[in-house]
Amino acid sequence: MFTITRRELNMTSTDIEKAEALRKEVRAWLDENLPEKWGTPEYVAPERLSPEAQELGTSFQKRLYDAGYTGFNVAKEYGGVERPAWETAIIREELARRGTPPGPTSIGPLMVIGTLLAWGSEEQKKRFIPKILSGEEAWCEGFSEPNAGSDLANVQTTAVRDGDEWVVNGQKCWTSAWRFAHWSLLVTKTDPNAPRHRNLSYFIFPTDTPGFSRGPLKQMSGESEFGEMFFDDMRIPHENMIGEEGRGWYVAMSTLQSERGGGVGGGAGMMGLGIRSLGGVNNLIELARNTKRYGKSFWDDKNFRHRIVQFAIENEATRNSGTRMAIAMRKRTATGNEVSIRKNSQAERRKAQGDMVMEIIGAYSQLMRGDPRAVDNGTQVYNMLRARGATIEMGTSEINRNIIAERILGLPRD
Repeated sequence: MFTITRRELNMTSTDIEKAEALRKEVRAWLDENLPEKWGTPEYVAPERLSPEAQELGTSFQKRLYDAGYTGFNVAKEYGGVERPAWETAIIREELARRGTPPGPTSIGPLMVIGTLLAWGSEEQKKRFIPKILSGEEAWCEGFSEPNAGSDLANVQTTAVRDGDEWVVNGQKCWTSAWRFAHWSLLVTKTDPNAPRHRNLSYFIFPTDTPGFSRGPLKQMSGESEFGEMFFDDMRIPHENMIGEEGRGWYVAMSTLQSERGGGVGGGAGMMGLGIRSLGGVNNLIELARNTKRYGKSFWDDKNFRHRIVQFAIENEATRNSGTRMAIAMRKRTATGNEVSIRKNSQAERRKAQGDMVMEIIGAYSQLMRGDPRAVDNGTQVYNMLRARGATIEMGTSEINRNIIAERILGLPRD
């Protein structure tokens, strides 16, 4: 891992001394707070998406937040942790160096915080954002429907006004982070007679609301990372509307921009400073070195080395592009369409890396998790399968190419 440089962060000599003290502080904190046997072969992580994993992620996120080691890029009045750039960079670097348990399954930092900052009332921001940053409340997303995936404007779930409440009926599918969510985003049709993009409204609701139910959707990876939601005369208070009635399309677009841009407030944050582990290809390098065919490792093959190096270069380019976009968005000099470039580059490269891993492990690519002969207990095959979903979620690659072509390059529709 590369070290954050003094020049990069414009640090003074005094800052350098403070930086070393902060490094020692974070390292001591990690020694005390990481799970027992963390980083050793004896540590057994809880199964992904299990209640045990959610409990561990929630408790560790809360400890990080209480220590001031997460919650960056959000104003203090909304529960954010405000630190100089060099401090946040060092914290991120130390967290990445040791590794930490994944946070709770939630779209809160990725999608909700940015939406609330852009459209929420002061009361909504102060009520919800701190609980998201601390990990105490998990969120899911009610956007896609069986006949409204990429065509979000075609949602058929309805909300009908009844006094100070809205009565919701319909169905959502491919719901991210559905299982453990305490709250959910929701896009509904509130005016059947209004034109497209003017007939939607945007709500939030607690998932223990009567009339709401949810269940799993099975994926080819073997997991149920996504679910479906059902609404049967579920009532939402009018005060839970985000933005104005009939403006839900525009609120939803800002949610998607936040998602594609990497979100706000997480431990790594939007800026991406400090985490530079060989362009994110360490595992690829290790696998290529340790896998042999005809007596030679794949790392000895210059073609594979060049391809891995190319991935590292592209990863670094995307990281730097993300930093530039984040700064532009904070200065309000970006349109928001630029995040489609970042999303597509990450998703397509993730898929390509997974495909190359399958080339390396060969026939073992047929073995899934649970098979004792599977490479890395099937993790590599799972990552390849899951990467296919990356080209669909956050807007399909085709949708994002249209955004890039029309709104950035100015190309005609026809």
